[in-house]
Amino acid sequence: MSLNVPSRRLLKSAASPSTANALVPALQSLSITAAGPTTINTRSIHTTPSQQWSLFGWGKQKMEERKKVKEDLKQTELARTRKPTQEEIISRVRGRLEGDSIFADTTPSSEADGLAAEQDKHKDWATASAEKKLAAAQAKDQTATGISLKKDHLVRIVDPDPRSRVRWERKMVIRKLQRGTDPWSVEPKAERIARTERKLVYKTGYLPTSVKKLVHLSRQIRGKTVSEALVQMQFSKKKMAKEVKNELLRAEAQAIVTRGMGLGKAAAAAQKETGAEGQEPVKIQTKDGKHMEIRDPTRIYVAETFVNKGFIRGVEIDYRARGRVFKMNKPTTTMTVVLKEEKTRIREHQERVAKKLRQGPWVHLPNRPVTSQRQFYSW
Repeated sequence: MSLNVPSRRLLKSAASPSTANALVPALQSLSITAAGPTTINTRSIHTTPSQQWSLFGWGKQKMEERKKVKEDLKQTELARTRKPTQEEIISRVRGRLEGDSIFADTTPSSEADGLAAEQDKHKDWATASAEKKLAAAQAKDQTATGISLKKDHLVRIVDPDPRSRVRWERKMVIRKLQRGTDPWSVEPKAERIARTERKLVYKTGYLPTSVKKLVHLSRQIRGKTVSEALVQMQFSKKKMAKEVKNELLRAEAQAIVTRGMGLGKAAAAAQKETGAEGQEPVKIQTKDGKHMEIRDPTRIYVAETFVNKGFIRGVEIDYRARGRVFKMNKPTTTMTVVLKEEKTRIREHQERVAKKLRQGPWVHLPNRPVTSQRQFYSW
């Protein structure tokens, strides 16, 4: 007896579970006999559902895990984008305005409570540690940063060499008494100017420009009052004019606060309220030959300006002809401004006038006898 069954068709039909289950009883009842009724042990065909076919046998488990993760992400996104109801908004407004965390609305209550407890614990630990350090420092007569508060230590820092200080003070007292009591003693000019006049030397930061460009603005504001210089910088087309204007404002504020310059206008206003007579205007001529009238001797003006080179802030490549390459440096420049009051300009004008009067009239040739006449030059 022989059985002719197409093998390919059988295997294809066995691929689907319904067809395979239907063919199993029929195939199990069949037997192949060569001659006579010889019985051969038969075994059932093993069939695997199509859902279980996967690489190494764990594809189904991975797919379930991925589905679970996607579902969790979807639920989290829905919870985050969900708009609160009117009852929830009213309860938030009526309740506490501050939360335990900036993520209190999105954090579950148990996690928020745990986070708040940990924060409180950290705050308590930090406070206790700071108090402990402060108490230990006070016990050692020190600040929290370790600076000694003992009187002897402070004296050593403030006055490291007391003998030299005493000698210098004694020398200054003797000099002052000698100059005050000696009728022939004259106060040096430098000391007199430092005592009666005020000035401020202000150096700007590093400006991103070159000396060649900044020197024009420096010359433009030199000799002008601060208000005139600010107007010049405000309407200037130069790129650094804005930076120079800001630096001038800082210098003026520093001169007013630290040196007490430019306060004559307020004093004049106070005198006007009391009915006192103000100071008469002074007409002077500057060293540049410009005539001007000064009504406020404490008005601030720009006496000197000069610029200096700074560091190189960068380098650029300059491509030239014939494949050559050069280096272009990006420079920085600082500008120093010397501010003074109009008292200084009045004094300088008076000194120039006095010097001119001391010189006397100019004569063409001196009237003296001619001596040692020779017929050849003496040299």
